[in-house]
Amino acid sequence: MSGSKYTFSRRTLLKGMTALAGAYAAPSLLTGFRIANAAYQTTMPDLPPDFGKGKSVAIIGAGVAGLTAAYKLANAGFKVAVLEADDRYGGRSLTARPENTQYKEWWFSQYPDANLFPEMYADSYQERSESPASDLQTCTFMDKEWKSSGYQGDPVELFLNAGPGRIPSNHVNLIALCQEIGVDLETYIFQSMSNLMQSPTYNNGKPAPMGDVTYNLYGEMAEMMYTAIQEGCMLQGKTLSTDEKKQLENLYQLFGDLSENGQFEGSTRGGYEKIPGGWNDGGKTRSQISLDDILASQFIGDADANPELSPGSFLFNNFNIDWQPTLMQPVGGMDRIWQQLLLQKVPTSALHETINSYRDGAQSDTRVGDLVTLGLAAEFIDVGKDSVSLKFLVGFPDYSPKIEKLDFDFCISTIAPSLLKKILGEQNLPSEFILGLGNFSKTGEWGANDPTPNLWTPAIKVGWQGTERFWETEDEIYGGISWTTDDIGQIWYPSEDFTAHTGILTGAYNRGGKAAEYAQQNNQKRLETARKGLALLHPGDADKVDHGMSIAWQYMPHQVGGWASDTALENPEVYKQITTFAKDSRFYCAGDTWSYLPGWQEGAVASAYCAINAIARTIDPTNNAFSASACFAGSK
Repeated sequence: MSGSKYTFSRRTLLKGMTALAGAYAAPSLLTGFRIANAAYQTTMPDLPPDFGKGKSVAIIGAGVAGLTAAYKLANAGFKVAVLEADDRYGGRSLTARPENTQYKEWWFSQYPDANLFPEMYADSYQERSESPASDLQTCTFMDKEWKSSGYQGDPVELFLNAGPGRIPSNHVNLIALCQEIGVDLETYIFQSMSNLMQSPTYNNGKPAPMGDVTYNLYGEMAEMMYTAIQEGCMLQGKTLSTDEKKQLENLYQLFGDLSENGQFEGSTRGGYEKIPGGWNDGGKTRSQISLDDILASQFIGDADANPELSPGSFLFNNFNIDWQPTLMQPVGGMDRIWQQLLLQKVPTSALHETINSYRDGAQSDTRVGDLVTLGLAAEFIDVGKDSVSLKFLVGFPDYSPKIEKLDFDFCISTIAPSLLKKILGEQNLPSEFILGLGNFSKTGEWGANDPTPNLWTPAIKVGWQGTERFWETEDEIYGGISWTTDDIGQIWYPSEDFTAHTGILTGAYNRGGKAAEYAQQNNQKRLETARKGLALLHPGDADKVDHGMSIAWQYMPHQVGGWASDTALENPEVYKQITTFAKDSRFYCAGDTWSYLPGWQEGAVASAYCAINAIARTIDPTNNAFSASACFAGSK
C-alpha cells in the first residue's frame, strides 16, 4: 500500500483512465461535451436551428424543466428569457456543499467553466419565515484529513442531495440529456441485502439485515407451496400432471432454498452471524426467522397504501421499475445536471435584449446561464391570442422597485399549479385548466399547520456527515437504503468513495403525513429526532455523525412540497384538467407535475419536451410530426 500522504478522488482516477485509453475521439464527460447517442429514443421534437427565428419565449423557473426548455429552444433559434424568483438555480434539485473557502476553490478547479456562474455552488439555504425551522442553514461538511494535510491532493467529495438523488434506467430522456451535455453517470445502489430494517414489533426493536428477512420469507413461502403441491392442490383450476408437479417442486426448491424433501432448514445462502475464515474457522450461519415474526414486523407494508405517500413495502420496494436494486446518479452530485445545462453554449441571438442578466463575455460566448435572471419573480401573466405579457418586479440598489412589462410570443411556466394560479390571468385559457389549478390549490389534507396542497406530498430530509464510515466497517453496508417505521423513515448510504474515511448520509427521508408532522420541529429538534432514529438502525453509533442539516420542501421559498401526489393515476380528472391547453395557445406548462412521473427529473425533461412540441405545433400546425406527438395523442 502506498505511503503517500496525498489522496486521489474518483474524478482523478476517471480522468487518468480516460487518458490511458486514448479517448481523444470521445472526450470525458467530466471535461468535454459530445453528441447524444442516436440510439436513445427520446421524445424531444426535431427542430432545425432557425425554427424559432424571430420568436421569443419566456420561461418561468430555472429548475431542470425550465433550463432544459431554455437549452433546446435557444438552439432552435428562439430568443429566450428565464425568470427565476429564487436566488439560486435548480428548483427542487438542490445539492448542499461545504462553505469552506479552500474546498470551494478545489471544487471550482474540478469543473471547467463553473466559475462563469458562481451562484451554482450552494452552501446554504433557508426555509420560509413561517417554517418552524426558518433559521439559515449553512453546510459545514469538511474532510478533516484533507484539511490537516494542508489541503494537499483531493478531498473526499462531500455533498447532500437535498432533492432528487437517483435516476432509474428507464428514464431515457434524462439519461440522453446527461450524455449530451456532459454529465457522467455512475451506479447508485438502491438496495443491498446488508441494508437494515427496524420496527418496534420485530425482535424487540433490534434491526435486521434485509437479506436475512427476505431469505427466510422466501423459504417459508416456498415450503408452503411445495407442501400444497405434494397434497395435490390444483393450480389455476386444473389438476397437475406429473411433469408439471416436478417442475413446480423444482421451482420452489430453488426459490426457497429447500431441502430434497421440500423442507426449509436454512443454509449459508442466508448469510452469516459470524463470517467464516481460514483453517478451522467455519463461521456461524444466521438463525431462521419464523413467518409469524415476519408478518408481525411491519416490514411487508400495506397493499392498499399509496407508495407515494407511505414507505411502501420495505421488502418489495425494489420490485418497482423506478426503484431497481441498482440505479444511477451523476458523478459529483445531482446538481451536476442543471449545472451543466447552465454551461451549454447557445447562439448569441438567444439573448433577450432587456430581461437577461449580463455577464462579461456573454455576447461572445453565450451560455444557457446567460438566459437566466435570478431573483426576478413574475408578478402577473396575461395570455393573449398572439402573445403573452409578463409583469415582473425590478429592483435596483439606488432606486425603488418598479413593475416592468414585456411581451413574448410564448411562455412556459414550470412553477407549481398553486403558485401559478396566483399570478395567471384567466383570459384566453381553457376553463378546465383554470379549474385544475384551483383543485391543486386546496390545502388542509396534511393538518392545519402544514401548507402543502392536498394534491402534493410533504417531504423532509436530514443530512449528516459521518465521522467515520461505521455502516461499512460494522454492518457491511456499501450503498443502499435502510428502513425504519420511526419518524426518520429511511437512511441512505453513499454509493461512492467506498472505504474512505468519511461520507455523507441522508439521515432521514420521509413523506406524507409523517413528513408533515416531522417538519413542525425546529432544526435542532429535527436533528435530535434523526440522531435517535439512527440509533435504532445503528445502535451505539448515534454520536458518529455531525454537521447535520434538515430541509422540509413544503417550507422552501417558491416551493409548495416534495412533488405532486401521483396525480395522473390517483386523480386522473384533475390531471386531465391541468394538461388541457388550447391547441394554438401561446402558454404552456412543464415540470414533473405535468407528467406521469411526478417527483422524477425524467418527468421534468419529458414535460419540457411536450411544451416545446406544443410551441412547434402552434408555429407549424401542418407538420404531422408535431400534431401526432404522444403529448397530445397519448401512448399507443
